[in-house]
Amino acid sequence: MLSRIQRALGPPLARLAELEAPDALRRRVPAGVSSRLPGPLRRRLSPPQVAAEAPGRLPSLGQDADEGHRSYVASLDASGVRWLNTKPFSAPPNHELARCLHSFAHIVEYLSLPESAQVLDVGCGPGWISEWLARCGYHVTGVDVSEDMVAIARQRLERVPVVDDAQPTPQAEFEAMASDELPYEDRFDAAVLYDAMHHFTDERASLAAVHRSLIPGGRIYIHEGVRPPAGSAGERELIEEMERYGTLESPFDPAYLVQVLGEAGFVDIERYVEADLLLDLGSVKGELAGLRRRAEAPETNTIVARKPIPSGDTSGRLMADIEVGEVGERDGRLTVALTIANTGAAFWTAAGRYPFPVGSVTVAPYLRRADGSRDELDRVALPRSVPSGESVEVTLEFDSAALSTAAELAVDLVAEGVCWFGERGSSPATVELPG
Repeated sequence: MLSRIQRALGPPLARLAELEAPDALRRRVPAGVSSRLPGPLRRRLSPPQVAAEAPGRLPSLGQDADEGHRSYVASLDASGVRWLNTKPFSAPPNHELARCLHSFAHIVEYLSLPESAQVLDVGCGPGWISEWLARCGYHVTGVDVSEDMVAIARQRLERVPVVDDAQPTPQAEFEAMASDELPYEDRFDAAVLYDAMHHFTDERASLAAVHRSLIPGGRIYIHEGVRPPAGSAGERELIEEMERYGTLESPFDPAYLVQVLGEAGFVDIERYVEADLLLDLGSVKGELAGLRRRAEAPETNTIVARKPIPSGDTSGRLMADIEVGEVGERDGRLTVALTIANTGAAFWTAAGRYPFPVGSVTVAPYLRRADGSRDELDRVALPRSVPSGESVEVTLEFDSAALSTAAELAVDLVAEGVCWFGERGSSPATVELPG
């Protein structure tokens, strides 16, 4: 949407300052510089009448914001529609290109998801983030209240070229729906809300819906503007936008956004600053001091959080059927083919990075010695996340010499930081070693 945007300072994400937060939640301070998207020129308006003060965000003008968002694309001129179809690219490039490239790099780097991970793009707009995430091999679901935006997002994905069979075809689907009406439950590894929340009429209901949609341990990544000071030029610009288009342009106070995330059930809430800039080596101290000053009055909310993993009894939730297939040995290496089925109730999140995130499920081989002791071997990440009822193929490889004194090779699964599946009643597989 052509709304107030922030010119980011660029990668990497930096943790500059830690502040106290409601209910002992941790958050980080971001910074940015506001600017304006290309599009129709805004007309001068008489001083607007603002609705009663809303806690924690800029109040609406009493408009039907959902209808404003649905009719938004139809109100644009040809250049505005062209921008939605090409964002963030234009000729010549505008400031949006660097901002979007930097921010997208942060999203991919922070989430570090495995191939085929399920990602929810909430308030996807024209779908540029969905498109790029799909190009990364993720399975993306983009939702937006505007059918016109969803149509553009679908067209963008259809135009993505496939170079050859070795490149996975981008997988994405798009649905027109309000953010507080998401029908999903325990499905997605991650949710991205990029410059979207200031359009939500009910932030609490929307965050609760996103929380339900994530698997236990799933993460949310929010990039949003910060509410400008009352009476400022930034506030006047947002009010003019609401008057012109009937959309909701209502950014958040940082502390309030952290608060409602906690109320929705998210944990490990952190705020970051996007600190991507070229430093002049002749004046590094001055530039770093300027960055710190900007962090004291942030204009960008970059916030990450996690849906907690249920504690207590997980009996029946973490169950697996591990079937041993072909076992081969060549050039001193032993390979073991496995088919691993999720027979429990829990969704298995694949670990996209090391150290493995808490709650992610890994394949955990170990050696059983003749004296009954167990020697753990290197754990292996699943190739993708596995919903209940589905299975995945995994091949393990070992140094044959390292197994020569073992009485038995066994394979279990581990919910990292939680438990071994065998501790919850699941049966490890036994591999018969050659010779």
